[in-house]
Amino acid sequence: MKLYLMRSFVTRLSAMMDNRALSLVVSLACFQFFAAIISIPRAYAVGTAVLLLCSLLHLAKGRHAPLCKWDKALIGVLMFIFFTGLFTWAYHGNSWASFDLTTRYLLAIPIFLMLMAVPPKQAWIWGGFVAGSVSGLAVALWETQILDIRRADGFTGGIQFGDLGLMMAVFCAAGLSWARSLPRHSTGWVVALAIGIASGAGSSIMSGTRGGWVALPAIVLVFLAAYIRRDNLLKLVAVLAVLVAGMAILAVSVPMVQTRYEHALVDIRKFEHGNPNSSLGARFAMWESLMIIIPQKPLLGWSDEAYKDEQQRLIAEGTVPPIVGKLANTHNTFLELWVHYGLLGLLSVIALFVVSFFMFAGKLRDDSAAVRASAIAGMQLTLCYAIFSQTQIMLGRNNTLLFFILALLIFWVMLRSGSAADGRHPLGINS
Repeated sequence: MKLYLMRSFVTRLSAMMDNRALSLVVSLACFQFFAAIISIPRAYAVGTAVLLLCSLLHLAKGRHAPLCKWDKALIGVLMFIFFTGLFTWAYHGNSWASFDLTTRYLLAIPIFLMLMAVPPKQAWIWGGFVAGSVSGLAVALWETQILDIRRADGFTGGIQFGDLGLMMAVFCAAGLSWARSLPRHSTGWVVALAIGIASGAGSSIMSGTRGGWVALPAIVLVFLAAYIRRDNLLKLVAVLAVLVAGMAILAVSVPMVQTRYEHALVDIRKFEHGNPNSSLGARFAMWESLMIIIPQKPLLGWSDEAYKDEQQRLIAEGTVPPIVGKLANTHNTFLELWVHYGLLGLLSVIALFVVSFFMFAGKLRDDSAAVRASAIAGMQLTLCYAIFSQTQIMLGRNNTLLFFILALLIFWVMLRSGSAADGRHPLGINS
C-alpha cells in the first residue's frame, strides 16, 4: 500500500512539472551545487538531492532522449563500476560505509537520462562556476587574513579545496569560448569568467595544494590542442610565453608557492636519508608498503580489516615505518582502488577515465563555440582528476566524487545539446 501511494505521488508530481519548469529547477540545482561546493559545509548535497528527485520524476513519465554509442558507453561504465563495487563489498564482507560511495555511480544514471532529456541552461552552469570560484576565494581570504590560518582549507580539507578551486578556474577559462560567441552580454560574461579564473586560482594558491599545481602543464596543453592553428600560431606562442613567465614569477614571488616548493624539497631529502616523517615522506612510505601488500592479493584486493591487520603486521616487524599506520588512506586513488577492490575495481575506474577522455577529445576543435567550451572543460576535468588522483583519493570522498560525476555528465549533456542546437545530429553518431 505504501509503495502504491509513493508511486502515485511521484506520478502526479511529475505530471505537474512540464519540461520548462523542470529545466529551471535542474539549472538552479546545478548552479547551487557548484556555487556552494567549497564554500558552504555540505550544501552541495542539496543540489544533488534535487537532481536525483527530478530524475525520478522524469523517469516516472517513462520517456527518455535517444542515446548514442558514447551515451551507452558511459552508462555501461557507470554500471560496471557499481557492480564491481557491489561484488567486492559482498565478497569481503565489509561495512556499509565502504560501499556507500559506490552507489553514487548507479544513482548518476537516472540523473544522466534526465539531463539528456532536459539539459540545464548553459548560463546557469558557467555562472555556477564563477559563483563557486568567488565564494571559495572569500572563504580562503577569511581563513588566511581574519583567522590567520596558514593554509586555506575551506570546509572540504585543504587538498580538496585547492584542487576544486583550481578546477573551477579552469572551467571558467574554458567558458570564455562560449561567452565570446554570445550575441548579447558577451563582454559581461567574459569579465565574470575572468573574475572566476582569478578567484579560483587565488583559492588554489592560498590552499598550498601542490598536487593541483602539477596539473598546470596538462591544462595548458589541452587549451593549445583546442585552439592552435597555423594562422594563430605566433599569437598562441606569445600567450604561452606570458603564461610561463607569469608562473615563474608566481613561483619566486608568492610566499605560499615558494614555501610549499621548499617544503617539498626538504621532505624529499629527508626521505632519501631514511626519515619518512614528513608530508611527502609519509606518502612515499605508504606507496612502498602497498608494493608489498597489493601483490599478495592483486585480483580481488583486501577486506578493510585484513588490510589493516597486514599493515600493522608489516609495521610491527619493521618492514614499513610506523608513520604509515597514521595515514587515513593511501593518498593515491588508483592504489586505493587496487588494494581494496582488486584489479577489476581498478580497471573499471580506469575505463571511466578512458571513455571520458575520448568522448570529449573528438569535439575539442569543434566549429561551435558552445560545443568546444564543453569539450575543453570535460577534457580538463578528466585529465586533471587523473593527475590529482596521484596524490589524493579524489574518487574516495563524497564531495570530490560528486563533483567529478556531475561535472562529467553536465559537460557531456551540454556538448550533446550544443551539437543538436546547431542543427546537426548529436556528434554525428548513430544512436
